[in-house]
Amino acid sequence: MALTEDATTLNIYLNDFGKTCQIGSGSTFLGILDKPTEIIGGGMATSIEYLLTSKTSDVTSAARGTAITVDSVSYTVRENLLIDDGSFTTLLLSKV
Repeated sequence: MALTEDATTLNIYLNDFGKTCQIGSGSTFLGILDKPTEIIGGGMATSIEYLLTSKTSDVTSAARGTAITVDSVSYTVRENLLIDDGSFTTLLLSKV
């Protein structure tokens, strides 16, 4: 039996852990914000990366420099990267 991915099945991934997001004044959508920390400078400092995973159909307008809010916090898009088959996208963000 083949698995089919549609809007309903894709939302299953986001409903439990997703935060409310909005690009500019557009519609709201759900995204999962990850904040992995990396130790840099020989252990003298840390760097936090902001990664937002969401449905590709929700972030088609997100280009470099686009303003986005995640859970009422402002960010700017640095990169828009498709994941695997393109159903989901990871946005690399900078905190404003």
